[in-house]
Amino acid sequence: MWFLTIFLSVYTLLHLIFYRAARCLLPGGPGARVLLGLFLLLMILAPVITVMAGYKGYNGLARLAGTVGYWWMGYLLISLMCLLALDLLRLGALPFSPQPWNWRMPVALALGAAFIISAYAGYAATDIRLKHLTIHTDKLPVGVERLVIAQTTDLHLGLPGGVSRLRKAIKLVERAKPDLWLDTGDLWDRPLLDVSQLVAMMRRVEPPLGKYMIAGNHEFYVGLDTAFELSRDAGFMVLDNRGQAAGPLYLAGADDARGINPEWDASAMAGSDARRFTIFLRHRPLFNQEYADKVDLQLSGHTHGGQVWPAHLITSRIFPYFAGLYHPAKGSLLYTSRGTGTWGPPMRLFSPPEVTIIQLVRAPAKLSR
Repeated sequence: MWFLTIFLSVYTLLHLIFYRAARCLLPGGPGARVLLGLFLLLMILAPVITVMAGYKGYNGLARLAGTVGYWWMGYLLISLMCLLALDLLRLGALPFSPQPWNWRMPVALALGAAFIISAYAGYAATDIRLKHLTIHTDKLPVGVERLVIAQTTDLHLGLPGGVSRLRKAIKLVERAKPDLWLDTGDLWDRPLLDVSQLVAMMRRVEPPLGKYMIAGNHEFYVGLDTAFELSRDAGFMVLDNRGQAAGPLYLAGADDARGINPEWDASAMAGSDARRFTIFLRHRPLFNQEYADKVDLQLSGHTHGGQVWPAHLITSRIFPYFAGLYHPAKGSLLYTSRGTGTWGPPMRLFSPPEVTIIQLVRAPAKLSR
C-alpha cells in the first residue's frame, strides 16, 4: 500500500503537468478538456486495473489495460522530457525574445518528437543482445577447460508481451549452448498472463548442469509460493536462501531484500567450498564484504540499466554497482546485467536488453575480463 500510494501520487502529478502543457492544443470549449481529463484519469488507473483484472481472472481486460497503459506511461515520461527541453530552450531564448511565445506549435512538435522517440524505444526493448563476459580461474578441475553460463534477469514474465520477449531470450540462450542457465530475479510479474505457455517454453530448455533462479522483488509482489511453483514447473531449481553444488561450481542464492540479510547469506553460503568456483545470485547489486574471500562472482540485476534515459542518473546513485562488471573486493567480481525485459513501459532508451553469456576458462589464478 505504501508503494501504491507513492506511485499513484507521483503518477497523478506527472499527468497534471502533462495536462497543463497539452491543453493549449485543444479546441475551444470545455468538452475537449473533459475528454482529455477522463483519458488521463483512466491512464493513471491503468496499471492498477491491469493487476486487479489479472488477479480476478479477466485476462482480456488485463492485457488491454496493460498494453495501452504501459505504452502510455512510456510516452508520458518521454513527452515530459521533451517538454522540459522546450522549457529550457524558451528560458535560454528569453533575453533575446522577451515577447510571449505562441506555445501551440512548439508543444505540438515536442509531443510529436516524443512519439517518434517512444516508437524507437519500443523497438529497442525488443532488440535483446548477447553480452559476453570471460573469466579466467584456476578453480575449474582438470579436464574442464571451459564452462558456459547464461544469465537472464528482470524478464517480468506475465506482463503483456511476455511470450514474444521470452521467445527471443530463449533463442539467444540456446544459441550460446550454455552448461548452466541462471536467472537473477523478477522472472515473474503480475498480472501473470500466458503462464502455461511461458512455463512450457522454458521447460524445453535443458542445460547439462541445470537451471537455477532466485526471487526478485516482483516475485514477492506475485507471491513467493506462486512464483516458485511456476519456476519449478519451468524446470528451475529455486535457490531461496540456500546453496547448491552444480558440477564443479557452487551456487548460492538469496531472496531479494532492500538490504543485505546476514542470516540469509549465511544460510546460502553454508555449504560453500573454497576449492569450487562460487557464484552468488542476488537480485539487487549489493555486495556482502563478509564473504569477499569466498565469492568469486556475484550476478545481479534489478537496475535495468536505467531502462529509459535519463533514469540512469537516479538509479546509478542508488546502486553504485549499477551496470556492468565491477571488482567489489580483491579476488571477487560482480556483474550487474541491464536486464532482459522491461517493467512498466515496454521501452528502452540507451539501455539495450541483454542475455549475458559468461565463459569460465580454466587458467592460472588471475581473474580478467
